[in-house]
Amino acid sequence: MSGCVPVANSWLNGGGTKDPVDVHAVVDEQGCKGLLDMIAAGALVSLGTTRDGGTLAITVTVDGEWRREYVRTLDELRVYLAEAVPAVEDLCAGLRPSAAPAQRPRRRKAS
Repeated sequence: MSGCVPVANSWLNGGGTKDPVDVHAVVDEQGCKGLLDMIAAGALVSLGTTRDGGTLAITVTVDGEWRREYVRTLDELRVYLAEAVPAVEDLCAGLRPSAAPAQRPRRRKAS
C-alpha cells in the first residue's frame, strides 16, 4: 500500500476556523507580562499562529523539554498563564546556577 499525500483543500485540512486570530487582542498588557515573566525565569517562549491562522500557538521550552498550547481569546490566554507562569518559575528556579561564585580548580602548569 502506498503512502497518502494530503491534498491542500482536503477534509484533513478542515476543522479549523475561517477567521484569523487577532493576536493583538489576545495578548494584552497582562498577557505580555506573563509571557515575559516566563522568559525572565529562564524559559524559551515562542509565539506563532497555526497554519490556518486561526489560533495563537505558545511553545515554552525549559531545559530541552517543551510544551505547546493553543489559545484564541484573551480569557483562554489568562487561564493558560495562571497555570503556566508559576509552573515555569518553579521549574526554572531549580535550574539556575547559584549566585555564589564558583570555585574553579587551578590548572597545573605543563612541565
